[in-house]
Amino acid sequence: MEAHRQTCQVCGSRKMRNILLREPKLPDKVIVECTECKELVARYVIAKGGYYHHAKGYESYLRGLTRDGDFMNAKIMENEYLEIKDQCEKEYGNVTEYLKKAGKDD
Repeated sequence: MEAHRQTCQVCGSRKMRNILLREPKLPDKVIVECTECKELVARYVIAKGGYYHHAKGYESYLRGLTRDGDFMNAKIMENEYLEIKDQCEKEYGNVTEYLKKAGKDD
């Protein structure tokens, strides 16, 4: 595993703001801005079906699928959601533990 905390290339801060950019007929993007110096840090394109908001659960997952134009059997969608939910929780646990052990959790 490799994991890194996002760091501003200009001022070295780790205080970031994620801005979700949605435009018609284009993939969703996340623009990362440094909250200290207000510079652009990075831009990420969210993969089709890749947006998942943990606190909003299943509805968030469904909203992402409908934005992508994907429709499928409800049971398949529920199973995929449960897999993503479990995977995200495991990845979060793994990456936070990794960062802690590597001394990068500040």
